[in-house]
Amino acid sequence: MLRIGREECPYCHRASEIYTSNPKSIWEELVILLLLRPVRCHDCMRRFLRPMFIETPVAPKSVTARKSAQRVRKDERSA
Repeated sequence: MLRIGREECPYCHRASEIYTSNPKSIWEELVILLLLRPVRCHDCMRRFLRPMFIETPVAPKSVTARKSAQRVRKDERSA
């Protein structure tokens, strides 16, 4: 179940890099009716819901690419 956070991530309690996320299921599309939007914390890479009235930026391509590259390097080291 996704948690609902306000200003910071409910998992890692940081507010530095939180961006909007695309809905992954019909449930996440339906929560829009409750004025909630799916977002992702790019510090811990976990998804949660956030009220729509809190402004949330769209993830820039450079942040997404950088985090993906870090994850690939981490997977290579553990293999």
